[in-house]
Amino acid sequence: MKILDDNTKSILVISDTHKTKYSDIDIEIQKQILKSDFVVHCGDIISEKVIEGIEKNSKDNLIVHGNSDPLSIRNKIPKKSVFKLNSNIFGVIHPFWGGPPPIDFDLIIDQFKNDNPKFILFGHTHDPHIEEYKGVTFINPGQGYSEFIIPASFCLINFKKSRISIEINKIQIKNL
Repeated sequence: MKILDDNTKSILVISDTHKTKYSDIDIEIQKQILKSDFVVHCGDIISEKVIEGIEKNSKDNLIVHGNSDPLSIRNKIPKKSVFKLNSNIFGVIHPFWGGPPPIDFDLIIDQFKNDNPKFILFGHTHDPHIEEYKGVTFINPGQGYSEFIIPASFCLINFKKSRISIEINKIQIKNL
């Protein structure tokens, strides 16, 4: 389990970027990567160049692989991970067996049965979502790219003293 420094005040959660180059990631997400204390990518990166860009531009990060990631990425990064900030335990996963919404949260909880997380950060569905279930807060930041009428999105988790705020941000689609 990765233990974050108590001075960590902001966590950026992204997923499903599906880009081959870091420079192709939405500029607003790139700005958030630079600003945030810790960056979590919940899988479906698809390119080692994107991983390198996140590692180079973030202060600290944790990345798990998804079902669209090639074998070269799956062999380097885990399919799930856990980290702790203060007394909060976070699970991170890309539950590709789950299909589209609704998600079977019990199946996801089972993946972390020995970790007892308070929060589970997940990708795969491309559906920005925050929901509490059985005492666990599930957070899906949505997809990290815009397509047609669906905007890219990301989640910011901010810590101020004992307060935690969780906000999903949708990036406005620019008119062509």
